[in-house]
Amino acid sequence: MKRFVPLVLTFALLASTCITGIGLFRDGTAATVSAAPLERPYTDWRQQEIQFGTRSFYSAPWRAYMDTWDSGRFLETLGINFNVTAQEADATAKVLADSGIRSARVEFNWGNLSFDDETQFIPQQGQNLTKILTALRDNNIRPLLLLNANSGGPAPYKQFMLKLSRSAKAGDREIYLESTEGIRPGYTGLIGMAYQTMYPIITWVDPATGRCELSAPLPKDIPMGAVTLVQLKYQPISGTTFADGTVNPAAEETLKGWMNYVKTVTDFAKKVLGTANAPDAGFDLEVWNEWTFGSQFLDINNYYNPPLTFATQLSYTEGNQTITGYEVLLPKTAQYVAQPENKLPGVRVISGFSNQRPWENGKMMWTGQAGFSRHPYTGYAHVNETTYPKNVTYNATGTIDQEHYVPDHVIYFPERWFYAYQTEFVVRDIQPFPGPWSDHYRYSNPGNGKPAEVWMSETNLNRLNFAQDLMAAAKVDAKNENLIRVMHQMGMKALLRMFTFYSHKGIKTAEIFAAKGGDLSYGVLPDAFFEELKKSNYILTPAVREKVGPGLATLSNAVRLMKTGTAIDLPRPLKVESLNEPEPRLVFKGDGTAEHPDVYHRDDFAVLPFQLDSNKFAVGYYDITRDMTYTWDSTKDILDSTRYDMPPETFEMTLSNVRGTNAKVYAYDPVTDKNVPVQLVRSTTTTLTVQVETMDYPRFLMIEEAGKGPLITRPKLVKTPTEAVFSFIPNVSGKVSISWGPYPVRSTGTFKEESFPHNEFTKAPLSTRDVQLIDFSKASGEIAPRKGSWRWTGTIVPKYSEDYTFLIETDGCKMELYIDGTNIVKACGQPTKGTISLKAGKSYDLILKYTNDYATPHNVSLYWASASQPRELVAPDSKGKNQLKANVQGNLAGVLTLPNLKNGEGVKMEFESEGIIIRYPQWNYDVQGVLWP
Repeated sequence: MKRFVPLVLTFALLASTCITGIGLFRDGTAATVSAAPLERPYTDWRQQEIQFGTRSFYSAPWRAYMDTWDSGRFLETLGINFNVTAQEADATAKVLADSGIRSARVEFNWGNLSFDDETQFIPQQGQNLTKILTALRDNNIRPLLLLNANSGGPAPYKQFMLKLSRSAKAGDREIYLESTEGIRPGYTGLIGMAYQTMYPIITWVDPATGRCELSAPLPKDIPMGAVTLVQLKYQPISGTTFADGTVNPAAEETLKGWMNYVKTVTDFAKKVLGTANAPDAGFDLEVWNEWTFGSQFLDINNYYNPPLTFATQLSYTEGNQTITGYEVLLPKTAQYVAQPENKLPGVRVISGFSNQRPWENGKMMWTGQAGFSRHPYTGYAHVNETTYPKNVTYNATGTIDQEHYVPDHVIYFPERWFYAYQTEFVVRDIQPFPGPWSDHYRYSNPGNGKPAEVWMSETNLNRLNFAQDLMAAAKVDAKNENLIRVMHQMGMKALLRMFTFYSHKGIKTAEIFAAKGGDLSYGVLPDAFFEELKKSNYILTPAVREKVGPGLATLSNAVRLMKTGTAIDLPRPLKVESLNEPEPRLVFKGDGTAEHPDVYHRDDFAVLPFQLDSNKFAVGYYDITRDMTYTWDSTKDILDSTRYDMPPETFEMTLSNVRGTNAKVYAYDPVTDKNVPVQLVRSTTTTLTVQVETMDYPRFLMIEEAGKGPLITRPKLVKTPTEAVFSFIPNVSGKVSISWGPYPVRSTGTFKEESFPHNEFTKAPLSTRDVQLIDFSKASGEIAPRKGSWRWTGTIVPKYSEDYTFLIETDGCKMELYIDGTNIVKACGQPTKGTISLKAGKSYDLILKYTNDYATPHNVSLYWASASQPRELVAPDSKGKNQLKANVQGNLAGVLTLPNLKNGEGVKMEFESEGIIIRYPQWNYDVQGVLWP
């Protein structure tokens, strides 16, 4: 039970400029420490600069960017796995809807279809699913229907009994039956031998002797007598031709069966939801669940030993993308949904094959596919040199750590997958600009302007191992009321943290697992709710409502706040200018070096702005405590939930791009449902500095500006047969700066590209052309796949006066980058980078040289980033072309004609009124304001 022993921690000496004060150790005891500001920018693009295959204990990739959203972003994220019985469905849906839940995931397993009539469900299953969908429909909760073939019952099936005429031993490859009637070789097998149903498969029968050959050795003995067999209507997924060239019709048969299943499910859902002819079918689809769990049906060789061999597999091709094997289920399903004749408007198809792997990205989307999902469960982990092997790791300076240093600390928090503890961190696919894995970012798309939505179709903080520790320490059982109270208090904090944080960082919908999951594990609703519901004959009485628990009660408070907001086309981007921790608290100790410093709570302080109206904001803020089970008050009993509540900590932060003068500020606490005083330290016309009392769960800093706040409504880029027109309406007068050109930079500057014989820059170029960006992928073939050299020259004009880092992502090694004659890059590695100080508005000459020794496809991309500019492609100076600056009047539409704007080109605008800035779009990589094919 080391977890409950207060840790004795010491603080490293900080810089002499810090202010001395009285602080707290993690256990709440006093210590003389020094106040300290956050030393790096709060929003720092370098936080995500982690090459795939590596990790970092010091990087927080979620802090590489900060958005401001309208309140709808929070509300649309609220989802849950609706795993209740048909009897419980209506009452459960009501309390979930009352708390703000908008989406619910329900499994429609293929095996629930009738064996004899695939257009119908097994009667009892059909009745249950009808009640469940009806409950969701009646409570305005949108279903996410999971299409799955779990190997416990993967396809339509029927069972029957036969008798073994002799016993069989483990390892046998045959059995003898008194009768072989009803057996279909290749489709019939045993039950109870393995997780997968129909294992081993009966591959051949001799009706005369009753001898049956098996696809694999028996895993265990079977006594003589009755035995249950199962026949699946379809074989597990297999190849289309065998190694000898023989056609295997079962492969296409199974695929056709899957498509029949898709039709049955979608027809059934439309009928129950009453949306057969509606403009929105009212549900979404997820194709598959966790390919590492219960997925044996995806490969017939999970049923054969030795395995079968195939010459060809199922295949699906769209454009230049081909996929083979079981994964054709995804594009085939998406294709079905996309076909107008199937009448499935508004249905979003997301991939569930991606639940437990990192490969999917926006450029891989199929027609009709809306996105993909992840399952980032988190649990207890003690990070130290024993539990974390010596993999490649980045240290606090952003360089590869040669010492393989691992700071000793505990992690048990739902935001873990937004840190770089593992290379597959979630942020790679939701950050609004490309990172080191360049196809993975929020706006990545296959060229049609439709980026992938990233869902979390299952996620939660697993409380069970903590509960088991408490049970052992307190010598209580799972029904102990105090233990249950601790678990649901922790679950409440985790739920509020997940929805607030996940929504703000860019997750489309998070389906928390689960409505019913047990007090000590994943349950959002307490077991007492379902027990009381059963007593009331499944009627939602006041007594049942009283048992909903703190999770939904707290969520409903946050939802009530967000529902006061209005839809905002362009939320105003707030920025954290500074953050100070007057009484620092340690997260983990370093070794005193710049590479391995101490980490404090200010490094984990979350600022999550939502805009409610033109002059009103709700800024979520909290301490992302990395160990939610930490004992803060050891004087309290281990079954007292307040033992694990972090004592309030004060932070001082300055926000900019907000009218601070005469603004009203206070905080709202959704746990207590009360307003909390906030100390206004100072304010200006564009900034606000406050001291906030911070908890280990989100509170919301409420900012109400005096007077009308700037707002841009109805920004729109429309293509006519002869030209493009950009329009917008400001609510106040101000100034606009507009540029247009190729996406993503949306300006028209060019670089001069020259190609040369290999390593011969002094000779005349083989070819010359103008390019708008230095961004060439291997797939595009824009750089000839030959041994040779290339040079790009042009002019750049930075927007800010600060240090800029230039990053080159390439397959090569020989390169040189010069800025005004200064060689800042001359090295190998991916990415290769260099930093130089630049001044805003000044022109700089840029030269990039690149040589490759191999006649293979090449890729070269040149990015730059600074403290104020996110990581993006280097934009050449447009020299004033396709740029406009003008004054605009409030409440009058601004209209700009953009002749000759082509597909793949777009517009961006910056609006400024009395120092307050609104951008369209906020991020250059945003797909808004672009003409797409």
